[in-house]
Amino acid sequence: MYRNQLPIFKELNPYCGQIDGNNRWIRLSELVPWDEMERLYLEYFDERKRGTLKKSRTILGLFLGQMLLKNSDRDILDFFHENPYFQYFCGFDSFVVKLKKSVIHHSLLSKRRKRLGKAYMQRFELEVLAVLKERGLVTGNSLMLDATVFPAKITYPNDIKLLNTIREWSCQKILDIKNVIDPKRRVRTYRKIARKLYLNFQKTKRKKKTFLRKNRNKMLRFVRRNIEQLEYMLNELEKTAQSLNGSFSDAVLTKIRRELLIAKEIYCQQLEMAKKRGRRVANRIVSFHQPQIRPIIRGKEGKGVEFGPKANIALVDGYAFLDDFAFNAFHEGNCLPASIEKHEARFGSTPDLVIADQLYATRANRLLLQKLKIDHSFKPIGRPPNDPDSAYKKDKRLRRSRQNSRNQIEGFFGHVKQHLNLEKIHWRVPDGPEMQIRLGLSANNLISALA
Repeated sequence: MYRNQLPIFKELNPYCGQIDGNNRWIRLSELVPWDEMERLYLEYFDERKRGTLKKSRTILGLFLGQMLLKNSDRDILDFFHENPYFQYFCGFDSFVVKLKKSVIHHSLLSKRRKRLGKAYMQRFELEVLAVLKERGLVTGNSLMLDATVFPAKITYPNDIKLLNTIREWSCQKILDIKNVIDPKRRVRTYRKIARKLYLNFQKTKRKKKTFLRKNRNKMLRFVRRNIEQLEYMLNELEKTAQSLNGSFSDAVLTKIRRELLIAKEIYCQQLEMAKKRGRRVANRIVSFHQPQIRPIIRGKEGKGVEFGPKANIALVDGYAFLDDFAFNAFHEGNCLPASIEKHEARFGSTPDLVIADQLYATRANRLLLQKLKIDHSFKPIGRPPNDPDSAYKKDKRLRRSRQNSRNQIEGFFGHVKQHLNLEKIHWRVPDGPEMQIRLGLSANNLISALA
């Protein structure tokens, strides 16, 4: 330890009254529509409780900070107490020191995401667009479209790992219910034997088909037994009416019943694949805690299959907007008519030019663009002429340059996933993935407006 260690600050104000007016958080605060979002925020709460609410600017500022800094709920609050510029961005006029507790509890951010929902993020996207149009940063003359998958934060699924997750969950619920009904009662879940089986499976490096099939069948039998046992315990608990003693409320029992239905569906799917000795099943569930996630075939190098929602993104003058969102795979070419309608709703007119890959170049889309008198970058249908004239060569060079401009949206996808907290979707509240994507795109639009 240094003997002549300097004091932290000579004055109470760490910057001695001097601040950097060109700081990114100060500049960014001038772009965010705080007042409009404040009015919308208050609509979600009763008038009698508005006096005790945390400020809308604080909550929205922390949300945006999570996107820009790729932080969790706890980490963004630690950053808040370390950076006075970020505190100013969140609506504080003096530096707040974290002494005993944070300015808010980290769990409040998840509660606010659940209460506000995707309608709040859609409105924020529109308000940011209004700011961009007011400053003359976006015109809407051209429309660039493409689709991508935003991977969800789940472990790479395999059959036995998924079944083991269900088994561990069901065993824990069985023991919890048993302790409520009769703590001295003995139940047999075979969890130690099943755990040993799973660990031996994980430690085996080279897994042959016979080995995989044998272990999956064993795990299926463990899961079937635990599911039946859990159903019996739930029925017994409801008959004895001991769920009202505080340990198991109606909401907790409803959640267990809902998760039990998911466990049964996964078991039925795995049993069907085991009987048929196949690898495909309709609406396959790959995550017990996020059953809405589906495997989406991508066919790209290193990413043959991705697990997460698929989104159709519209890029206008370098600013991105979410047009379509789904957990199931869809053909992005069918989304072109809806994207043009949404573009017209945003900017008041249809675009003059549409740039997209060949998946959008269906005959129906070509007829639609021709009807609306919108130019495009699609390759013409039919064989090229044997003796092309100068006009054909000029059109070909123009189409090629327009297609080359698609590199912008491909690079944009990599940028937002890597730098704007969209590399892994981890918001688990209802409609959380769509909310995170919309907020990440809006945060990117605000940062782009600073350049």
